[in-house]
Amino acid sequence: MKKKFQFLVFVLATAFVSFGAGAASLVQLEKKSIDASNVLEEIMNISESTIPDDLLKRAVCVATIPDVIRVGFVFGARYGTGLVSCRVPGGWSQPSFLSIKGGSWGAQIGIASVDLVLVFIRENAIEKFSKNNLTVGVDAAVAVGPVGRDAQAGTDYQLNSEIYSYSRARGIFAGLAIQGTLLNVKNKDNAKIYGPLVKTKEILSTDGAKSPYNVMSYVHALTTYAP
Repeated sequence: MKKKFQFLVFVLATAFVSFGAGAASLVQLEKKSIDASNVLEEIMNISESTIPDDLLKRAVCVATIPDVIRVGFVFGARYGTGLVSCRVPGGWSQPSFLSIKGGSWGAQIGIASVDLVLVFIRENAIEKFSKNNLTVGVDAAVAVGPVGRDAQAGTDYQLNSEIYSYSRARGIFAGLAIQGTLLNVKNKDNAKIYGPLVKTKEILSTDGAKSPYNVMSYVHALTTYAP
């Protein structure tokens, strides 16, 4: 019975990662933007466990990935899609779509859904996204982010990492370890929104006020909570 369940989980993990490789429809992309906006809003409205204002002031890029699915039985896999936007003069950039995927090994069982927010604080973040993929913990150091609206750099935490992660877990997992996880720009999804010739660097360097309506909700959320 145990082997059968383990095999089933492995098949499911492989299936949902493979399924996520295709391009989404415009309706799905708009919904993803709305979902990411809602996640950001909900996290920012829990004052005792929100992202500190001080950290958001230093943020260069913010990625939000709603409903990252994690499935495992000793071997585990995770997959999710979301959006990332970066600072530009006067506000936030147009959002780029991205995916997160990776595997894990260890004491784990079951299926869980996690909302994930990643705060990038180094100026080279746009350059790293422009390469279309980066490995968290290898290409950019990551740490679990401090919480509390009034947490201050240098007192409550040190800005020694390039990425600070925040997760809101449901199901039987308490959180999401993202060390070694791969972040990929979803070029096919970006092409549906911005056209096939637009590069990631151009998207993340263009004022979000010029964003198509499909992704404007994410720009509005960032403008509200990290002006």
